[in-house]
Amino acid sequence: MQLRKAKASELDSIYAMGFDVWGDDLPFQDYLSHCRQSKKYQSGAWYVLVDNKTIVSSAIVYQGAFGLEEGCFGIGSLATPPYQRQKGYASKLVALLKDELFGRQKCQALYLHSDIHHEFYTKLGFKRIQDTHCMLYSKEARPLPTVHPCYF
Repeated sequence: MQLRKAKASELDSIYAMGFDVWGDDLPFQDYLSHCRQSKKYQSGAWYVLVDNKTIVSSAIVYQGAFGLEEGCFGIGSLATPPYQRQKGYASKLVALLKDELFGRQKCQALYLHSDIHHEFYTKLGFKRIQDTHCMLYSKEARPLPTVHPCYF
């Protein structure tokens, strides 16, 4: 399996991965149009996990936005196509993103906002910040912050 940045030509298929969860009862083409025009989606870098030339999971990475301090990154819109779920692809994608961000990008802290059960991310090393949806992964042994970035 390989982690890489997504190509512009792959964005519609990436958006489609989350349609069943984030579609908000929109017709599919309206959902795609909304995603294509999203300033939030345009402000991050999309990454994909590829297995045998097939994209099996995706996520967006933010830096320098949403109240993320210098050296901090945010992961959002983690998705896997419905027919590929429960195979460990999202977990593998997060693990590879952590390696990339902490190894090559000099990340100090990695945030995400959990729209699902927190246990999934806890298993990946994230800790919940107080009673919020915000979760943090850091290799440093410092106390969890009380201020967290805005939802992304």
